[in-house]
Amino acid sequence: MNKKCGDIVNIIIALALSMLRMFLALFLSILVAYLAGIPMGRNEKVEKILYPIIDVLQSVPILGFFPLIILLFVNNLPGWLGPELASIFLIFTSQSWNLIIGVYSAVKVIPQEIIDMANIYKLSTVAKIFKIYIPYSKQALARNILISWAGGLFFLTASEVITLGSTNYELTGIGTYIQMAADSNNFSLVFIGTFILMITSVLIYVLFLNPFFNSAAGEGKESFKGLSVDILYEKLTSFFSPLVSKIVDGLIIINGKINSKISLHTQSRNYKFIASFLLLAFLSVIILFNIYSIIEIPKAIENYIAETFQASLILNGIEGLLISTARVVLVMMLGLIFLILISYYLYEKPTIYRSIFTLAGEVLASMPSILWWPIFLLLIERGFPPLLVSFFIIFQGSIWYIFFNVFLTGIGPIEKNLMEMSRIYKIRGIYKLFYIYIPMISPYLVAGLSAGWGGAWNADIVAEYASIGTNLITFFGIGYLISLSTYSGNMLALSTYVFLLVMFIIIVNRTVWAFMYSYIKKKYHVID
Repeated sequence: MNKKCGDIVNIIIALALSMLRMFLALFLSILVAYLAGIPMGRNEKVEKILYPIIDVLQSVPILGFFPLIILLFVNNLPGWLGPELASIFLIFTSQSWNLIIGVYSAVKVIPQEIIDMANIYKLSTVAKIFKIYIPYSKQALARNILISWAGGLFFLTASEVITLGSTNYELTGIGTYIQMAADSNNFSLVFIGTFILMITSVLIYVLFLNPFFNSAAGEGKESFKGLSVDILYEKLTSFFSPLVSKIVDGLIIINGKINSKISLHTQSRNYKFIASFLLLAFLSVIILFNIYSIIEIPKAIENYIAETFQASLILNGIEGLLISTARVVLVMMLGLIFLILISYYLYEKPTIYRSIFTLAGEVLASMPSILWWPIFLLLIERGFPPLLVSFFIIFQGSIWYIFFNVFLTGIGPIEKNLMEMSRIYKIRGIYKLFYIYIPMISPYLVAGLSAGWGGAWNADIVAEYASIGTNLITFFGIGYLISLSTYSGNMLALSTYVFLLVMFIIIVNRTVWAFMYSYIKKKYHVID
């Protein structure tokens, strides 16, 4: 009894540390979203430079960042600090990109008359940020925070167990704890830890994330509201709002006094200089890292590149990529059909049904990917096909992006009028589904599919390679190749496979999804 109580206490401590990393990474992601998203939305030159970089970075699987974080954090910082910052950075990479794109998209479509009025009244840059850009991007930020939180948790274990060849760091956290319990065949602890994590996810969504989403949605068009208990959120906002307002007002006053002593031309030139300096610094870090990596490659690996790079690695990677693509496309098509049918069914039901299903989706989307293997391992040992578990993990990593876009974006007044007209004219069943509902949600479906495409590839890595205790479950594909090269420390193979995957994702983004966006815009006139 005492041992079980001790185990539960250890799980709670591990959970608290994981949640601390999650919130720190989320805060960093929000900060970077504003620092990058606002300049991208307001300056075409910055947009042309940063957008392709972000497009590449969001395509890199989480294992692809392992060499970078070991080089920058683990090898250069003392003791526990390096692995902890590395873990937070890895969580950041699974949370930040959609936040940046969300803020950028919202700021980009701010009506020009609003900007003109701000210029007429000579609002300072700080005033524009806090009075225009941040309020206008609040809805997009709130919606994407729900996605980011789920994405961070989904890859939590990969962020807490950092392995690259002989280098291995296991941080105290809920994902690591459950993985260790599964490795020792202690499935009672696996289920206890999973249950506690699910309860924690429910509380975080209901008490914090959903209230924030609801408050942001209430400021715009009529929209769906998530299931929430607002008491704690309202108390926190009422406590911190006056303090934040004073800080913002102080910054605006200071910025105004500085601007009053500087000409408008000089201000513009200074802001461009600062933006250029920050961008140059960012690019310099990437370039220096690449130069450093090239210098540090041993001669043996250089010879290996010359002998085998084109012959075996690329062909092997292309073969794995084709097989994984077939899996990903199949799972996403089945998931899309499922989600369209379930969303249509729930749309016809009272709002409470949608709220409950949305909360269930939020919790399931937040389950760390690696946990599904221990949960299903008992069934696999009794003959359950492991390939179906692999498909389910890809499903988990992709379908919720569509779910969040369809359920949380909300139905605008025009769409509601269409649905009301269908009721008046008694259009039901399959005709209503194909001629009204699917066209109505088509922009959200395409946006969700585009985001889910990247999520599916990250999940594919976990789905094709799992080591649980003495059990090694593998399926050949690009995810298997990336995992194998990571855990064996084969840097050449890892960089090759990641490069092939990233290039493939970018090509699909720039062709298939770009075509789909254009097609939906022309056919249904619903995307600005």
